Amino acid sequence: MIKKIMIGGFWAILLLPNLLFPLVKGNGDSGSAENRSLAEFPVFEAKDFEAYPSEVDSYINDHAAFRNRFLSINSVLNLKLFGYADSQDVIRGKEGWYFFAGGMSLFDALGTEPFYQDDVAMIGNEIIRAASYYEGRGIPFLMMIPPNKEGVYREYMPDCYERVWDGNRPSQLEEYLGEHSGITVLDPREYFNANRDYTWYYKTDTHWNFAGGYVGSQMIIEALGGNAVPIEDVTVTYEAAAPGDLVNLFHLPEQYCSDENAVITGFGDNLAVHVEDVLGDKNILHMSTPGAPDGRRIAVIRDSFGTALMDKLPRYFANVDFYHWQAFDYTMLEENPPDAVIYEIVERDLTRIPQDVAKMVPVNAD
Repeated sequence: MIKKIMIGGFWAILLLPNLLFPLVKGNGDSGSAENRSLAEFPVFEAKDFEAYPSEVDSYINDHAAFRNRFLSINSVLNLKLFGYADSQDVIRGKEGWYFFAGGMSLFDALGTEPFYQDDVAMIGNEIIRAASYYEGRGIPFLMMIPPNKEGVYREYMPDCYERVWDGNRPSQLEEYLGEHSGITVLDPREYFNANRDYTWYYKTDTHWNFAGGYVGSQMIIEALGGNAVPIEDVTVTYEAAAPGDLVNLFHLPEQYCSDENAVITGFGDNLAVHVEDVLGDKNILHMSTPGAPDGRRIAVIRDSFGTALMDKLPRYFANVDFYHWQAFDYTMLEENPPDAVIYEIVERDLTRIPQDVAKMVPVNAD
């Protein structure tokens, strides 16, 4: 009898969550906020039979009943009991700030991996090649490097993360380009550090907010000879925002974190911006603004930081085309010839520049 009860209990534990899940699941139980796609059920093929069991295991792990709830409980316990975020890519900072440890972000924060001289020259020459291609066709070329959040708000990093070098890789690249070209490089790092009356980045996200994007937009306008409006001359308010990508990486519930976004008013508020989403995924956007102060067409080759530029840049230029670097190639600019090209890439991804330039410039370009 006891043996039957134990067997029945085993199967109940195994099956009941899966039977109950369809009846009680909510919106938060579907999908993932981990910046990745959940594993799909694999199709068995004889040539790949050795990988099939692990692919099935990945599918089961990603689609287990109540997965997101258990991950959230685990995250809260780790924060409450041990004080750390349950993700190797997330650093829990002070006063509700979280930071990114993936890619080059942590190395940049610590200053442990500056560019070697040969690397600076190689990457800098790629930028010069792209600029020469467009400027040879009468199209101004500007570069913008948003700084990593870890460098701008390092006072909120844990005390154990001490810098070993006071320089940074963007400055190395800017110095090389200044010595070997006339390329304008826009880097708001010093402005952000000198103006602490504003919050430039989200607390729980890797990205700058719309205040940071506003400053970036005005730097572009000024660099192209336009009439920039300082942020002191517009109204900036901060409103509650949903948790960002960093806390989503380890499933921290919203009630255990808080964030806010900057809302900018007083710059082109009366203008209507028309948006054409070419692919339906926001990777190629044509934004047009009748009545904009500047009639030029601007192309922005961007990463995810370019999203914050979409708030105000189209309220100054009549046409702004935003191309995500993964979807871009130079023929798109032939279809919509710009009056200027802006290449935006965040500090932590600078080593990707040669890959981007390969898409910006034809192989046999002069």
